[in-house]
Amino acid sequence: MFRLLILIFPLFLNAQNNKLINYPIDSNVNILFVGDYKVGELNTKILERQWWGLYVKDNNSYIRKVSLKIDDILPDIQYDWQYKISVDDNKYCVVLFSGIEIFEKDIKHYTNNDIIRNKDFTFEFGPYHTFLSSKLETSKLIGEDNLNNYSISLNYQTNNKLTKQELFLFPTYDSQLLLSLIWAGDLDNDGKTDFLLQIPTPPNNEIDYSTGLYLSSVANTDELVKLVTYFISRGC
Repeated sequence: MFRLLILIFPLFLNAQNNKLINYPIDSNVNILFVGDYKVGELNTKILERQWWGLYVKDNNSYIRKVSLKIDDILPDIQYDWQYKISVDDNKYCVVLFSGIEIFEKDIKHYTNNDIIRNKDFTFEFGPYHTFLSSKLETSKLIGEDNLNNYSISLNYQTNNKLTKQELFLFPTYDSQLLLSLIWAGDLDNDGKTDFLLQIPTPPNNEIDYSTGLYLSSVANTDELVKLVTYFISRGC
């Protein structure tokens, strides 16, 4: 009996030398979420752009051209709210985006609203075994708590090759990593995985909730994906 020995050769792309994250500069891509916005958070010129909505309903994912509705709201005692963003079918809208050449279509999506912990997280795509991996990179005592930085990497694996790209270091004061993978699928029609993922918050890499959009079609030759834009959640 013969046995087939498959060797996995790791190929590491664009490791960021343990920088926390490389934020995009002057990107034409924007993302928004439906909901309330505080004074000064929202540039009303967004109405001049063409917006698309990414929806998930009954385990189906689809993109539709949308018209943003911006309503004034009264601020409450604690939070200085000013605007409410809404679209048709708010309930099923995952994210709003502009600046991407796209068209209305149905999309096979691979995950939504999943939590990545201290282990590999797999979402399959096409010919690849696609997964996110985490590794505790540094740990530092801050007062009575440990500040842990986890290296987050994207991995594509075929029968004979493992390709890996470090995306960022994610800070946490908890004993385990809790990172939100909001959505994954082929958004830009190139046959590869794109995703919305929780990232460190600029400018000082805080642990607040921010969302990054990673696209494969604009990645450099030494990358699998590129962070093209991000959104900082300011709500409570």
